[in-house]
Amino acid sequence: MVNVSRSILVSAPRDSVRQYLQDLRNMEHYGPKVQAVQVEQEGAESGLVEVDGRFMGLPWKGAFKAQFTRDGGVRLEMLRGPLPGLCGGFHLRAVAGGTVITHDQSCDCPLFLKPLAPLFKRLLRDSMDRQLYAIKEGAEYLHRQLQIRQIESV
Repeated sequence: MVNVSRSILVSAPRDSVRQYLQDLRNMEHYGPKVQAVQVEQEGAESGLVEVDGRFMGLPWKGAFKAQFTRDGGVRLEMLRGPLPGLCGGFHLRAVAGGTVITHDQSCDCPLFLKPLAPLFKRLLRDSMDRQLYAIKEGAEYLHRQLQIRQIESV
């Protein structure tokens, strides 16, 4: 099992970050190797997402079960796809100046690939950093748009 965790500070309140993360269509913008997203089911507490993408130049399809968490984040589990043991989540914590997003991922690693685990961890960390930066940009943009709407409605 390979476990990795990364964090980033977002200059937006937790509610704006929650809105961005829990709109599962946004996975298209921050999901690595994801090119298209189709939300099959979306409720107040969970959802099912079908994705299409490319990994190492090859097309792939997958499905994720999304469970919304109490802290405003989301927990994702790959049901179908190239890494069926993949699960991870985004956890939110309000701090002075914004929200800290912590992203964790764990993936089953076959025994014959154990020697490559350090390389896989480094690649996963880099991918997660890009993902968090994209979420930061998207959530901050959403927060600015919400502020503009609020100002215009006065």
